[in-house]
Amino acid sequence: MTDQPRIALVTGAARGIGLAVSAKLVEAGHCVAMVDVDRAGLEEAAQTLPSGQVLAIPADIGDPDTPARLQDLLLGHWGTASILVNNAAVSPKHAWQSATLGGMSDDEWDLVMRINVTAPMRLARQFVPAMRDGGWGRVVNMSSRAGRTNPHQASAAYATSKAAILGLTRAIATEFSPFGVTANAIAPGLVATKLIAAVSPEIQASIQARTPVGRAASPEEIGAVVAFLASPGAAFITGTCLDVNGGAFMC
Repeated sequence: MTDQPRIALVTGAARGIGLAVSAKLVEAGHCVAMVDVDRAGLEEAAQTLPSGQVLAIPADIGDPDTPARLQDLLLGHWGTASILVNNAAVSPKHAWQSATLGGMSDDEWDLVMRINVTAPMRLARQFVPAMRDGGWGRVVNMSSRAGRTNPHQASAAYATSKAAILGLTRAIATEFSPFGVTANAIAPGLVATKLIAAVSPEIQASIQARTPVGRAASPEEIGAVVAFLASPGAAFITGTCLDVNGGAFMC
């Protein structure tokens, strides 16, 4: 089944998984609004993709006003987005380690929830109604193996946020799938990104040792799964979570 060009919005698009997702969607013929709080990194990333198919929008998704601003910018440029990829996330580290429950401050908990859970909800609330009205849409939320099973070294805040995004995904799918809008999540294991680079080499080696494939995923491998979920071929997949972890978690 051949896809037609769509307008996509990808958060956390300056590097890693977000940049790989953007590239895969561009490769599929879509126009992509790349969103990231890192202005310089975002502009550099956008220059690696065809200029006519990408729009770099520096923005803090934790700001409650951001979703409406993003929609206004898109409407003035291409039109409303029918593919939403909630990829941006934070996972604060303390000397290579995630905070223990007792060592985590309220501010850190609030930051993780604001970026990892509340921001995706607000973006979905802003963009999904137009997808419903248009009779077609795709929402892909980035969860994590830490949100699916034993979080190991992930903090309580991060693991909780990545479990919560699964509930949000199911809620969107239940409400909007009758109108042609699917919502799914991806739960990556270890991925070779800057976020993982903040984890100690010893912990990275430990995770790889527990992964049957024996290595970290590339961002492009995660991007390929997102591109599939955003395609017409995935129209009968909704409300689910795809575990892309090299066998580190099997269900």
